[in-house]
Amino acid sequence: MVPNILFVNLPNVPVKAILNDLSFDTFLTLKKSMPLGILYLSSYIKKHNKIGRVGLIDYAANFEQIRACRSIDEFIVRIAHREVNFVPDLILFSLIFSVSHEFCIRAIKLLRRIWPNSTVLVGGIHATNYTEKLLEYEYIDYIARGEGEKGLSEFIEQFSNGKRINVQGIYSKEKINSERPLELCEFIYDLDEIPFPDWDLINMNMYTDVAYIAITGREKEIQNKSKSAVILATRGCPCKCTYCSQHTVHGRQIRYRSIDNVIEEIELLHKRYNVTTFVPNDDMFISQKKRDLELLHLIKELSIPHIEFQFPNGLHSNSMDPAIMDALIGVGTKIVNIAIESGSDYVQKYLIKKNVNLKKARVIVRNFREKGVYVRCFFILGFPGETKEQMQETIDYAKSLEADWFDFFLAIPLLGSEMYDQFVKLGYIKKDEPIWSEVYVLGRNFDTKEISSREIKDLAYRANLECNFINNTNKKNKEYKKAISMFEDIINRYPFHIIAWYSMMECYRELENREKVGEIEERIKELVLTNTLAKDMYNKYNDLMENLKI
Repeated sequence: MVPNILFVNLPNVPVKAILNDLSFDTFLTLKKSMPLGILYLSSYIKKHNKIGRVGLIDYAANFEQIRACRSIDEFIVRIAHREVNFVPDLILFSLIFSVSHEFCIRAIKLLRRIWPNSTVLVGGIHATNYTEKLLEYEYIDYIARGEGEKGLSEFIEQFSNGKRINVQGIYSKEKINSERPLELCEFIYDLDEIPFPDWDLINMNMYTDVAYIAITGREKEIQNKSKSAVILATRGCPCKCTYCSQHTVHGRQIRYRSIDNVIEEIELLHKRYNVTTFVPNDDMFISQKKRDLELLHLIKELSIPHIEFQFPNGLHSNSMDPAIMDALIGVGTKIVNIAIESGSDYVQKYLIKKNVNLKKARVIVRNFREKGVYVRCFFILGFPGETKEQMQETIDYAKSLEADWFDFFLAIPLLGSEMYDQFVKLGYIKKDEPIWSEVYVLGRNFDTKEISSREIKDLAYRANLECNFINNTNKKNKEYKKAISMFEDIINRYPFHIIAWYSMMECYRELENREKVGEIEERIKELVLTNTLAKDMYNKYNDLMENLKI
């Protein structure tokens, strides 16, 4: 038997959000991330297996079309009929994020109705950490745990020959009941063995036209001027951060592609798709200084005009030094995300085990900005056992940094992370309880002895307003035009955001542009009177707007 293979890429949005008509606009403004896992799997099995047709149902890329459907089920079926013109023998679901769980289960059930004789295999981070529960669902035949290339290839070989499936890391209902402990699929240590991603499987224009920018004031500059692509130079991460679950799939040992292999892929992406912005999706892109400097130097020497690198996952400040920073800037890095997480030394060392050197991080942020790089910092509030005082320590630390922008996230228990087990042990969540939809729609939905769910959401949001708007670094440094462009980015996305309007008004006040100040002040008053969201923001945070009189 030569099997036909169908991959399924799921949207990163829970069913509850769709049913309540929530998060549509938010989701549609999220950046569509190229499904590298699927593309690598496709290229690998095409190289190593005898297979028939290979297709993809890309629900994530086509998600906006759900608005033209009467229901989620209609959307699932409509896209499937439109995208697939063959009968698949194997349907392979990439279930990376827990918030995609419910959509995945619906899609499996509906696609099995269309192709009742197909076999369903599910893989990804969520599948790896929810294996036993997923196998309780009627329509799921197999779960692949961990990285899938080698395991999937062996699975297809046995499946094609009609053999009983016996592959390391791949589980059926029968196998899950008879074997412990659960294993991962076998790693591939020489990553050069894996062919380049199967870009032909997707509509590349839907992904290369995505600009991976944050609130930088550069949207107009970048729009329609560059094409981007996600790449992966390494797999694995040696860090033991308690909130992360990536190690459950990729392991803690970093495996490297050869420098020549990475360079060849970058050149091919530029030549074939005119890509000039490259977005490494590595857990730790900078990890081996000598190798990293050589790689970045060779990238700089490529004949790619207006090349740019962006790192949305966040860089570890401990791995930065002047040579690395200059090398990153040399390949066109104009934006850096620094993942600091906590401004408390105690939390860093004893609660999250990330051990960021906070004094060094301060220097790294300052030096990047002095070199003209836009700096965005990530923080997390509400780790297990973290006190309100320690959370405030993080906020105060952020206020003292001279970063361009700050993101404050809530500590959300991810399946497979040490933090998940900690929250279970403390009794705040139940093991294997499907909380992901509520978390996505409502934010953190459980109280701890240190802080309630409502308090921590208010704390994080107020920290966002104080750090990014009222005490905006560029505004404080009298870089008013830069600050204004950032506030405009926010207003374009959220027209009701009166704090952004107010902060922009204060910049114009310093520029002595009375006409603009008057216009914006009237705009704020109008919004408060006519827009419920603006009114709520004013009632809750008017103490931050000292110079506004309504």
